[in-house]
Amino acid sequence: MFKDRLLEVLKKYVQIESGGSFTSNTSPSTQTQVEFAKVLVEDLKAIGAQDIKLDKDGYVYATLPATTDKKVPTIGFMAHMDTYPEGTIGRKVVPQLHKNYQGGDIVVSKERDVIITPFKAPLLKHCIGHDILTASGDTLLGADDKAGIAMIMVFAEHLIKHPEIKHGAIKIAFTPDEEIGNGPAKFDVKGYGADFAYTLDGECNEGVVAENFSAATVNISVKGVQSHIGYAKNIMVNPVRVLSDIIAAWPENKLPETTQDREGFIVFIDTKANFEKGEATAMVRNFDDNLLRQDIALLEAIVAEKRLKYPTTTIDFKVKFTYKNMKPMIDKNPLPMDLAIEALRQEGVNEIGVPMRGGTDGARLSFMGLPTPNLDAGYSLPHGPFEWCSIDQMQKIVNAMIRMIENNAK
Repeated sequence: MFKDRLLEVLKKYVQIESGGSFTSNTSPSTQTQVEFAKVLVEDLKAIGAQDIKLDKDGYVYATLPATTDKKVPTIGFMAHMDTYPEGTIGRKVVPQLHKNYQGGDIVVSKERDVIITPFKAPLLKHCIGHDILTASGDTLLGADDKAGIAMIMVFAEHLIKHPEIKHGAIKIAFTPDEEIGNGPAKFDVKGYGADFAYTLDGECNEGVVAENFSAATVNISVKGVQSHIGYAKNIMVNPVRVLSDIIAAWPENKLPETTQDREGFIVFIDTKANFEKGEATAMVRNFDDNLLRQDIALLEAIVAEKRLKYPTTTIDFKVKFTYKNMKPMIDKNPLPMDLAIEALRQEGVNEIGVPMRGGTDGARLSFMGLPTPNLDAGYSLPHGPFEWCSIDQMQKIVNAMIRMIENNAK
């Protein structure tokens, strides 16, 4: 019913550059997100949404008025505009459609050896007969989270064209900078006006999820001791070596590439160093807050050990907690999960997914007073050239969204 329109909108959006930036101090972190937001505002106007607003920090808000006189909860749907910072900046996304997938490998680019195999992508087993969208092998696709945006747009367009569908007021939001952990930072929960919401930012066949990693960021900075390298004995302390020593000491069984399911990890995402100074940034992830703090303490103990090894240098260790597992907040208000589970069941798709080994805007928003579980957006393997998205799955979730708002109105 919506496949052609979903494909059309998604292809349009993934070709618009909107990568975020880990190093920017602006809000949003890149001007390209502002330009994308302006496109979304025009598209919302074109379909007839109301109360459309693009604020100074790059957030887009809109409303679909109620079509029932009943007093029912106001539901929000949201998705993020930014794509992973290192995936597309300066490069053009070229979407490719692989129609009627029948199993086996999906060749994205033979030249670049980008081939999606069932082993790399086990969720493909749920997509036999589906139309699959990928990029061309040298960028990510950006379905994380432009698939979510496309789904909300097509959903809204359908409701506006069919006022006979009874529903309460529906709030729409498109947020910047989710990928760098700042998505909800300046979100106007009160002005948004929803009783609860859903982020459309989940992997294909993951249904609705109300549990995610808790997250922290660790920054380690090193001040070196400089000298002429030919006469450096017992004098020089090289920050390049110190940081390498710290990173190499982190246990190999606590890395993203060696963990799964509910196991946590620390990953070093950025390092820069010279003879004078050095800095490394690490992301800490775990479902359990106590285990998260234990991993931070272990890394801090490694740093303390290196201070003893390099006594003439200074090593600073700073921690910033960014978001928490939203499950306790969702458990206090079961209606969003109940509505989603019933609608997904009626649509014949997977109802409850595994806990997210990542985060969404909903994690922080749930602690800001807006319970926000995460809905399947039809994509998988984000943040790299193996990313793919099922157009058929997107259609199924849009159908489920319609069931949700109809069930809510009853």
